[in-house]
Amino acid sequence: MDFPEINGNESLKKSLSDLMEHNRMPHAVVINGGTPAQRDALANKLTMWAVCSAESKPCGVCKNCTNAKGRTHSDVYYAQGSGKTGIYNKDELVKIISDASIKPNDADRKVYVFSECDGKLPVISQNVFLKTLEEPPQDVMFVLTCEDSRGLLETIRSRCSVFTLENSSAPDEESLELAREIVLGIVSLSEMNLLKATYKLSDRQKSLETLDLIALLLRDGLAVYCGGEAETDAEVAQTLCKKLTKSHYLKLIDITKDAKVKINQNVGLKLVGTWLCAEYRRTLWQR
Repeated sequence: MDFPEINGNESLKKSLSDLMEHNRMPHAVVINGGTPAQRDALANKLTMWAVCSAESKPCGVCKNCTNAKGRTHSDVYYAQGSGKTGIYNKDELVKIISDASIKPNDADRKVYVFSECDGKLPVISQNVFLKTLEEPPQDVMFVLTCEDSRGLLETIRSRCSVFTLENSSAPDEESLELAREIVLGIVSLSEMNLLKATYKLSDRQKSLETLDLIALLLRDGLAVYCGGEAETDAEVAQTLCKKLTKSHYLKLIDITKDAKVKINQNVGLKLVGTWLCAEYRRTLWQR
């Protein structure tokens, strides 16, 4: 089984391949560590495997795989967060638990995905979810992604199989270059430069990685502003410092986090890009 979505992680790839080949994938998994883009890509791969109609899963070409990859499959549900922070509240968990008891529509399984749940799945929601994990409905799979699984209750972790991704040693150059273009667009005299850059956020996984790198470049700028050193791009950090204040940096980083929440809530990338451009520029004008 090939996993081009996640570089390295050879031991994990072998374990996943064996589980998929022998149809022994657990009913509940936690994808832990790595980057948001890696976690998201692996979660998507697992949904394809779960609904694939071919003998060798996931084939990547059947209708079920194609729909799962495009996040339009009727039997794959991405948990919907509420409020600005995208919290998975108790009502959403009750809805999912009720829906899980209904037979799949087009595939052999139903899949429920909780993205970045260590920061978005509060204790009250985890407790509501616990009994379903203990006694799962037949033909249902739960996929949870998180930066650090220690943010979940031990009772939740113990009922899931935790797959840990190694952190990537170097960022994707294409994503890093786009991140540079966007942060320089923030301080550009022409708003069109930023709009053109944010318009390039056209791939969900790369967009999440790019947003992480944008936050990293902004933190570099903040570090230099406060007398420290940049870790990623000193030249970009110096350019930002000529135009941004500490308040600017903090607000821009928060906006970047909000953009990730919107993407994880399946808001369209073009809409996110337009919103991001407007919010970045609005923040720049504030003093």
